[in-house]
Amino acid sequence: MKNSRICGLALRFNYDNPEDFRSELRSIYEQEDLSREEIGMLLALDFAYSSTFDEAREFDSSGTDLKLLAEGVYSLSYFYARNSEDKIAYLVSKLAVDHIARECEREQEINLKILHMMTSFEMGFGEETLLLFEELMKLEKYVPVQKRFEYYNDLGLVSTQLRTGGNPLRFYEKAKELAGSPVRALMVQLNMIDYLYSKNMFKEALKLLDKTESCNVVSINGYRLMINLKILLQMSSLARATAVADQLESLIRSHGEWTDIAVSYIFLGHFYVKIGNISKAQNYLNLLKSLPDESLTNYIRGETLILEASIMQAKGEHFRALENSVGAFETLTLYSTTSPHLKDFVNNLFGSISAVFTQLIRELRLKDSYTALHTLRVLKICYEFGKELELEKIDLFNLSIGAMLHDYGKVDIPFDLLNKPSKLTEEEFTEIMNHPVYGERYLRDLNFPIAIRDIVRHHHERIDGKGYPDGLKGDEIHKLVQIVAVADVFDALTTDRPYRKAITKEKALEYLEEKGDQLISKGLLSRFIRFAQHKEISIQEKEITVLWRSIISELFK
Repeated sequence: MKNSRICGLALRFNYDNPEDFRSELRSIYEQEDLSREEIGMLLALDFAYSSTFDEAREFDSSGTDLKLLAEGVYSLSYFYARNSEDKIAYLVSKLAVDHIARECEREQEINLKILHMMTSFEMGFGEETLLLFEELMKLEKYVPVQKRFEYYNDLGLVSTQLRTGGNPLRFYEKAKELAGSPVRALMVQLNMIDYLYSKNMFKEALKLLDKTESCNVVSINGYRLMINLKILLQMSSLARATAVADQLESLIRSHGEWTDIAVSYIFLGHFYVKIGNISKAQNYLNLLKSLPDESLTNYIRGETLILEASIMQAKGEHFRALENSVGAFETLTLYSTTSPHLKDFVNNLFGSISAVFTQLIRELRLKDSYTALHTLRVLKICYEFGKELELEKIDLFNLSIGAMLHDYGKVDIPFDLLNKPSKLTEEEFTEIMNHPVYGERYLRDLNFPIAIRDIVRHHHERIDGKGYPDGLKGDEIHKLVQIVAVADVFDALTTDRPYRKAITKEKALEYLEEKGDQLISKGLLSRFIRFAQHKEISIQEKEITVLWRSIISELFK
C-alpha cells in the first residue's frame, strides 16, 4: 500500500481529533485515485477509529462492502505490525473479530482469526491466543488453499511458544510442503530451528542451521542471524558468536528500519556482556531505551530490564540488578504463557537473581553467619508454605524475595550487638529494632515493589499491634508479611542463638498454638502449624542456587 496520505493518517490514529480525522478520510476518498486495497484501508480506518472512540462512521460499510472492509482490516493491521505499532495492530484485529468476523464468509472469518491470533501472540496475551488457536484448529478443513501455508506456519509458531498440547513440527512440516518459494521454505526451517532451541536441543538446532543459507530478504536473514547468535551464546561458542554478531551489526547498519531491530539489540547486548565489553552492551541498552513506546511490546520491555540487570550485575551493582530482575518479572508476567525467547528470559532472570542472592548471603555471612543461614531457612519455609497456600505466582515470587531480604538491614547493626550472649540493654534493643527500617531503606531507595518493601519493614509487626517499627495491627499487616513473620519466629525458636539454646519443633509449635494468634491471623496460623507438622526444613548455603532454580522454574510452569 503506497498511498502516503492513507499511511500518514493511519500513523496519526491515536491523536487526531474526530473532526479532522473524518475530514481527511473524506478528502482522500474524493481526491485520490484509489485501488481496491486502498479503499479497503480507508474503510478499515473509519471502522477502527469510530469503534475505538465511539464516533459516527464516515462511510457505510454494510452489505456488499463488508468483504472489502474485512480485506481492509487485514491490510491495516499488517501495516501497523510492519511499522512496529503492535498495540494498534492488536486493537484493529480485535475489533474485527469482535464485530464483523461472524458476519463474514468463512474464508474471511478464518483470515481475521489468524490475524488476531498472531497480534494477540505478539502482545503476549496467552489466554486469548490459545482460545483463537483452539477455534482455528476446528476450522482446518475450511481453510482456503491460498491461506494454508500461513495457517500451518502460524499454528506452529503458537504451538512452539504456548502449551497447546500439539506438536509444532507437524504444523511446520505441512507449511514447508506448501511454501511455494525458497524464502518461505527458509522461514519455516528457521521456525523449526527455533523450536529445537526452545527444547534445549542446541546441537541439533545448530546442525540444521548450518545447512541453511542466507537470503536477500532482510527480515529472514536477520532472523537467521539472531537465532544463530542466541544458540551460540547458550553453547558458549564465543568465537563463532563474535563472527555472527559482526554480521548482525552490519545488517543493522545497512537496514536501520528493520522491524525486529529491538530483538537484535537484546541479543547483541547479552553477547557483549558475555565477552566483558560492558560499554558496548550499555550502548545497545541505550538504543533499546531510545525506541518509541509504541514499538515496544511487554516482552521487549521485560528483556530490556533483564539486559540492564545483566549489565548492573557485571558492574557489581547487586541491589539494582535485583530490582531490575523483579521489574522484568512483573512486566513479563503479563504474558500468561510462554512468550518468544522466554528461555533466554528465564535463564537471565535465574542468573541475575541467583548471583545477586549468593552475593547478599556472602555479605550477611561476613557480618553474621547465623543471620545468613537463618535467611535461607526462612526463605525456604516461606516458599514451601506459599506453594501449599497456592499463592498467585507473583505473590510467591515477591514472598520469596521478601523472605530473602527480610533481615538484610542487620548489616548495619554492629556484630557484637547481634551476637551478644547476655541480655540487651534498652538502648541496644532499640538499635536491633531498627534493622527492618534499615533494610526497607535500601529497597525504597531502589524503588522495589511495595509488597517486598512491606515484608522487610513489617516482618516484626504483630496482629495484636504490639510489634515494631510502626505498631500495625490486624488487617493492616499484609498476608505475605504475616507468612514471613511466623516463619521468622518458628526458625528463631528452633535454632541455637548466643543467648539461648534451640527448642524442639514440637515445643515451638506448642508455643505458636498458645501465643501465635497474637502474631498472625488465626486462619493462617492453623494452616502454618499443619504445614510445619509434616514438613522438615533444612538448608545449607551451597543450596541457594538449586533453591532459586526451583523458585524460578515454578513461576513459569
